[in-house]
Amino acid sequence: MATYDNVKFTKGTDIVYVATLNVDENIINTVKVITTPTTDTTPETSKILNLNRVEDRYTITGSLNYGKLHPIGETEETKTSAKDKKDLLKTMFAKGSVVVLNYESTDYNVAVEKFNIKDKAKDSLDSVDGEAVYDVIITCVVGGDIA
Repeated sequence: MATYDNVKFTKGTDIVYVATLNVDENIINTVKVITTPTTDTTPETSKILNLNRVEDRYTITGSLNYGKLHPIGETEETKTSAKDKKDLLKTMFAKGSVVVLNYESTDYNVAVEKFNIKDKAKDSLDSVDGEAVYDVIITCVVGGDIA
């Protein structure tokens, strides 16, 4: 059984790994429920209009740490410090197009919907250079750019 401790974000030649605590995958299908009013003693059975508008969303909870987290044999991260990784992710996500999320050895084109960065006042310091470690929550939607 393989373990998947990190997820990788790639944009062009830029690569950042997030040390994950957990990854939530949400499949969302917005359906319309239509219930007809009645004066009968039993309610009408609802009708469902399924337009098959399925969204695949990932929420990644983890941290940005000092050091390079790439597995042996993989292309290494672009940056080393947690601060540089945070700044690079902000730049990658702000470009307005999709980035590549690699999770469980599968690549997904995603648009980042929310990037939450937490730098707690009593955050544990990195043992290498005393740099703070950032807790992050990244929410993204699988899809492609409109051509």
